[in-house]
Amino acid sequence: MKKALILASAIALVAVTSSCQKCATCTINDPEAGKISNEICNSGNAYESAIKVHEDNGWNCAN
Repeated sequence: MKKALILASAIALVAVTSSCQKCATCTINDPEAGKISNEICNSGNAYESAIKVHEDNGWNCAN
């Protein structure tokens, strides 16, 4: 019984602390290559960082 309680607690902790994956499409109009699109899918801080890097480099990102 104790092992089952510990296992259930561990599963609940993982479910609560894991964040859902988000996706956004970032586009830029390149003078030579035309319109370029890039889909970004990640979760948490990695998602926010990827969006920030793209937008800092002139890309437009939409969810």
